[in-house]
Amino acid sequence: MVNKSHEHLSTVDRARGDLRFFTIVAQNYLAHAFVLGESVLRYHPDATFSVFLIDDPEHTLEVNLQQHGFQAIYPEHLRVPNYRKFVFQYDVTEASTGVKPFVIQYLLETGAEKVIYLDPDILCFRRFDEVLEALDEYCIVLTPHICVPVPDGTFPDERSHLRTGVFNLGFIALRKTESAERFAEWWATHLKTECLCEPDAGLFVDQKWVDLVPVCFDGVFILRNRAYNIAYWNLHERALEEYDNILHETHSGTKVAFIHFSGFSMEDPDCICRYPLRNPFSRHLDTKRATLEDRPDLVGPFRLYRQLLLASDVGDFSARSYGYAAYGNGEPISQLERSLYLASVPCRESVDDPFITGPGSFHSACRKAGIRADTQTMLKPSASEIVKAYRFHIWLIEFALRCLLRILGPVRYLEFAKYMRNQFSPINQGFLMRRRTGEPTLQPATASLASEARRAQPE
Repeated sequence: MVNKSHEHLSTVDRARGDLRFFTIVAQNYLAHAFVLGESVLRYHPDATFSVFLIDDPEHTLEVNLQQHGFQAIYPEHLRVPNYRKFVFQYDVTEASTGVKPFVIQYLLETGAEKVIYLDPDILCFRRFDEVLEALDEYCIVLTPHICVPVPDGTFPDERSHLRTGVFNLGFIALRKTESAERFAEWWATHLKTECLCEPDAGLFVDQKWVDLVPVCFDGVFILRNRAYNIAYWNLHERALEEYDNILHETHSGTKVAFIHFSGFSMEDPDCICRYPLRNPFSRHLDTKRATLEDRPDLVGPFRLYRQLLLASDVGDFSARSYGYAAYGNGEPISQLERSLYLASVPCRESVDDPFITGPGSFHSACRKAGIRADTQTMLKPSASEIVKAYRFHIWLIEFALRCLLRILGPVRYLEFAKYMRNQFSPINQGFLMRRRTGEPTLQPATASLASEARRAQPE
């Protein structure tokens, strides 16, 4: 796309443009962006707050953002080669995180000296003095998920953080330097096609990549201040108390900078995090999570955040559908279809719009292969419901595997298990689209285990 960023900035934006905060949302999360932006500008009146809307191609909400004093950023301002293909290959979470480095590049190219990204479900309680001071010396500032080890029986535990990333990318701050620009370019290159929520494959959207940043780029500062990025994953090491009408982090005695309300639920007033386990068959299924009843120190901030969201019409915005959830004919796009598209180099290199339907389209190829979007499966059942529904299937699979062990023997059985672990990754499902002739209609994004094994054979 043509970069129109310089024409997009107003005179006011340029005048106060040295410090830029931004967030990324779909339309249904816009109320969260309003709450965040107002809290940012309250404590940083010298900054510009920008919102990238991932699913508002007609700019229908731009005036609404401007009325709040925010700058709207749209896909045509970014260096994303084909935005509609980009959002087709990802779900809403992957797309929202995948554009992050591209927005950073846009802001740095249009006059920003310091750029701070915040997830939309964050609320600021004071000015980010420590971050701004760190940016005077360093060019990239990161916050870790945890600063001390996690006690046994706590979820998420340390293995969870090894799978999803050391640093939480609900926050990142950068200063315009050669190192920061190289980092943004490197990050953007990966996230064009590798912003996947697949921890088993070593990928967790934009976040897992950043584990490499402290060793690959200069000028990186790890902010271990417990007043920043307080969230459900580090509550074992942080507590809150209010005195003199100011919220403090108890252990450090520091004024709270921001709370990250990741997993916040408007429907459950006692819930700290509504997110279900990604793997319903995990050993963590029965692990108890903290609630507000367990943590009365969090009740005040959670109640405040809920009131602010209600005042920003969260109900109205949350009812909106994601703009890229369906094909042009209204059929919902399943996660499997997105994975198949991403796995197909020919599809991604085609000039065709992936959202269209009809003869010769990606939609048509999926339907011919028997891949259809079941609207019932678009709903997300609870982990316990999934386990209950598949109890018989699990027994049948385990019986078949015991038989296979007897047939193959332990060595071949383990090799088969490794193959199946690779094969069942969503990005390796291209075989579902092969024609009867055996010719693949989709080229897998990664080589199969079988082909790797063949190449590994001695001459």
